[in-house]
Amino acid sequence: MKTLHTLVAAAVVAVATLSAPVATAHASLKSSNPAANAVLDSSPKEIALMFNEKVEPAFSSITLTGAAGRVPAGALSDKAKATVDNANPAILRLVLPPLPAGAYTVAWAVAGPDGHRRKGEFTFTVK
Repeated sequence: MKTLHTLVAAAVVAVATLSAPVATAHASLKSSNPAANAVLDSSPKEIALMFNEKVEPAFSSITLTGAAGRVPAGALSDKAKATVDNANPAILRLVLPPLPAGAYTVAWAVAGPDGHRRKGEFTFTVK
């Protein structure tokens, strides 16, 4: 009888654990275009970051820097701002003017629906 009671209790705990709602994960980067460490023959037209969940526009940004931590002269205006894709709110985009050859660092910061902010960075090179 004690064995049956133990089995029933274990089954109840297992069912409760498996049926509990999964906590929402924080927004994390799934992929990017250009890809991390990419070496490009020509300047990309935009930076597109794809996340595992929608990102909040007011709390999401992309910053591009070149050699010595500076944005290339004239490359991005002060008004250049990342935007969330209307068709897929899990994509954050930054339209770029033509970039001169060099190494670039993309730094991003996003907040998902849960409000938690995540940050990251990667590099790419234009030949």
